[in-house]
Amino acid sequence: MSLVCPACKSPLDGQRCPTCQVTYSIEDRIADFSGGRYYDSFDPGQLLTDENNAGLALELDGTRRRIDDFYGPLIRRFQPNARRVLDCGCGNGLAVDLFSDHGYEAWGNDLSQLRKWQWRQREMRERLVVADGSTLPFPDGFFDVVIASGVLEHIGVEEFGAPYSVRPKPTRDVERAAFARELLRVTRPGGTIFIDCPNGAFLIDFWHGDAAGGARRHSRDEGFLPAPAEVRSLFAGHDVEFLSPHRRLQFGQASRHWYGRLLGRPAGAFFWLMRLPLVKKLAATPLNPFLVARISRKM
Repeated sequence: MSLVCPACKSPLDGQRCPTCQVTYSIEDRIADFSGGRYYDSFDPGQLLTDENNAGLALELDGTRRRIDDFYGPLIRRFQPNARRVLDCGCGNGLAVDLFSDHGYEAWGNDLSQLRKWQWRQREMRERLVVADGSTLPFPDGFFDVVIASGVLEHIGVEEFGAPYSVRPKPTRDVERAAFARELLRVTRPGGTIFIDCPNGAFLIDFWHGDAAGGARRHSRDEGFLPAPAEVRSLFAGHDVEFLSPHRRLQFGQASRHWYGRLLGRPAGAFFWLMRLPLVKKLAATPLNPFLVARISRKM
């Protein structure tokens, strides 16, 4: 498969776009379409802190759970004949190896200099591309399934640490709409897009505190976490269903805090019940802390 130019969508001739006259780099079998514009800054020679290394190790375990326990079964359920899968905003890139082990032609993208360095450890790194989710280097309708986990909320906002805070940019809605259009573009008609993110209608955010798994209270008009209505609006004209996050959330990082240990079992039971026909409508309400949306791309 020939990748396409993320700017004009012309098929590439090797690493070069014949239309834009731009040559994209490939290093360690990883194609880089960023033009040097990453969302982070990382010097491959710099040393990570013990906290950074511990976080990356936890993240690998979380990726295995996300794919093996949740998205793998969902794909087999909703797209049993799927061949090609994209993990958009794939982070450490392990999902591409895991999906490939299950027989899929799996791809992943991220716009991180740190991730590009981290991907050198991946088996299938030739299917990992450094690219913005709003300008993907893939042909129209290429994927049967597209997954974007924990991505949408970070589009169109500025985030600050110590203590954590966030504010929307004036271009937030435009950026999120462009991201949704691009996911639809690379998904074949009849294919499926999965979006997951914390629920902006739920008053506690357990994913963006000052520490891993740390909780923070947020206002519904903060402009950061999407609510179900925003997801439906972004994918208007296509079928949107909200699913229970059962097995998507396994409280690995939250269990490091007292509230995670206290609430983990009751929340797990609630998510299990949310799969049942009479209860599943709660997945799209403020009672559910974490959204999982299944978007069926119409013909």
